[in-house]
Amino acid sequence: MRRVLSISPWPSIWVMGQGGGSPSEGYAIQALVKAGFEVTHLTPHAAGLPHIEEKGDVRFVRISNPFVRFRPLLKTGIAFIYRLPAVSAWSVLVSDWLRKSGERFDLVVGHGLENAFALRRAARYLGVPAISRLYGISAPIEQLRGGLLRERYFDLLFILRNPPDHIVLTDDGTCGDEALRIFGVPQDNYDFLINGYSPSLLSMDCKESSPPYVLTATRLIEEKRVDRFIRIAALCKKSLPEVQFIILGDGPRRRMLEKLTRKLGVSSNVHFLGNVSRAKVHEMLSGASVVLSTQEVSNINNTVLEALVLGKPVVTLDVGCTRKFIRHGQTGLLYKPYDLEGAARGIERLMREKSFRKDLGRRAKEFSRRILLTWPERLNQEVAIYRRFISSSSV
Repeated sequence: MRRVLSISPWPSIWVMGQGGGSPSEGYAIQALVKAGFEVTHLTPHAAGLPHIEEKGDVRFVRISNPFVRFRPLLKTGIAFIYRLPAVSAWSVLVSDWLRKSGERFDLVVGHGLENAFALRRAARYLGVPAISRLYGISAPIEQLRGGLLRERYFDLLFILRNPPDHIVLTDDGTCGDEALRIFGVPQDNYDFLINGYSPSLLSMDCKESSPPYVLTATRLIEEKRVDRFIRIAALCKKSLPEVQFIILGDGPRRRMLEKLTRKLGVSSNVHFLGNVSRAKVHEMLSGASVVLSTQEVSNINNTVLEALVLGKPVVTLDVGCTRKFIRHGQTGLLYKPYDLEGAARGIERLMREKSFRKDLGRRAKEFSRRILLTWPERLNQEVAIYRRFISSSSV
């Protein structure tokens, strides 16, 4: 059986705890197994996790964690100062593990931008093809067009300027396909895939809860801009006192965000439920009246896609390539990033006009069925990509 080294900068495939967060990396690993590879998944170590673990068809190997070691540098407020040494150190650690283990592989897959250097070094050392598996580009597309500011995204630029044998990139609304075109990556060298949705959503009862609530689900980190969600809740409080605003997810900014709710006088209307499973996210989505996404780079996340499938109206901000999916007045309500008052007025109208809310949700559902696949169907797309490498004579 062909062997693949799957390298990830994340200790767990569950971003928000077991069964929580985006399922994308987990599905990518499943696709490698289904394609016929024997998978070794190499990650940084984290407390409470064994260094070596067998789970089904995947062997997990966890080594020293440079991302924790360099985390104090985040206090500078400049992400580049933390990311460059951490990403560089991770590359060295991966190479050291390869040399010491003596293991051989037929393909290397690097998950995320943090593997920009590690993927290249590992593939060269082994003399095998390399695939970069990216889940978005995490950079404003406007800044990638030119100028010195784009250089701070050094790991992304390294991949775009020195592309590996293939790139599998998630279409998460960050305009990743446009970034590839800007840097002249040939179309044959990448696949651009939209995330799927659980087939179980198709049979869910989507009766709205009482009291009604507006929902978001995300990690509580700076670029997710959950502060905007809270400010919109404050703008709605007077006109919609009965409406609750629910936040699913956790992260380092939770304490600051809880403080903001108290400052704005909405601590009784805004609720932090912490990390929950995807099943719980689906349950909460089914009862929501509106889904609100206020992120910095893109607002096409799994929760928004699932909201479309369930026929829930989405209110969001026009950043990245969000407008490819959310079309104002057709599949949702879309506002400029600074127009929080407009977003609040949109929520007010949706809550007051049930027919408008239902009509927008119906059109969102119809749109989603035309462009989205279930996760099993979407998984098969990725399996086909990896099978091209398992059958290649160069592997």
